[in-house]
Amino acid sequence: DKDMLSDILEYTEADEAAEYLKEMEPRKAAAILSGMETDSLAEVLRMLDKGKKRLLIDLLDDDVRHDIEVIASFDEDEIGSRMTTNCIIIQKNVTVKEAMSSLICQAAKNDNISTIFVVSSQQKFYGAIDLKDLIIAREGSSLDDIIMESYPYVYAREMIEDCIERMKDYSEDSIPVLDENNKILGVITAQDIVQV
Repeated sequence: DKDMLSDILEYTEADEAAEYLKEMEPRKAAAILSGMETDSLAEVLRMLDKGKKRLLIDLLDDDVRHDIEVIASFDEDEIGSRMTTNCIIIQKNVTVKEAMSSLICQAAKNDNISTIFVVSSQQKFYGAIDLKDLIIAREGSSLDDIIMESYPYVYAREMIEDCIERMKDYSEDSIPVLDENNKILGVITAQDIVQV
C-alpha cells in the first residue's frame, strides 16, 4: 500500500527511488511521496528532470508541497536544502500540561519527538526541551525550568561546509534550522549530518 511504499522508498537510494517513480502513474507517485519524510522526499525530487519534478510537486498534499517548496528554495550547498520539517514546536508561554497536549497533537504528524523546540510569542526560536524532562515535569511547574536556552542552531542560508564541522561537535539528535528572522524552518537530524 501507499504507506509501505513511502517507507520503502525513504530508505532506498534517491536515484533508485526516482527510477521507480518514473514508472508509476503520477498521482500514485505523488501520494507515495506525500508520505515520505521531507528531507528524503527532497533528495528524490532532485534526481528527477524538471518537468516530472514540477508535475509531482503540483500533485503533493498542500502541507507537503509547502514544505518541499521551502526546502527547494535553498541552493544545494546551503544547509537549508538538507533539513526536514519533521519536528515538534511549542510556545514558550504555555503550561507543562498544555505543552504535553501540543506534543501529543503534533506527534500524529511528526515522529521526531525526542527534542521539542520552543518559540517565543513572535515565533522566534527560544530554546529546546528534552522529551524526558517534559514527561517528568510536574504539572504546576514552569516550562522555563526545563527549557535549554543555549541550544545550538544553524541558519538555513549557511553553507554546508561552513557549519558541518560545528554541527558535528554537538551531541544533539536534531538542530533547528532558522531563517534570517530566527524563526524555525525545520531541523537537521543526526542522520542528516552523517549523510552530509
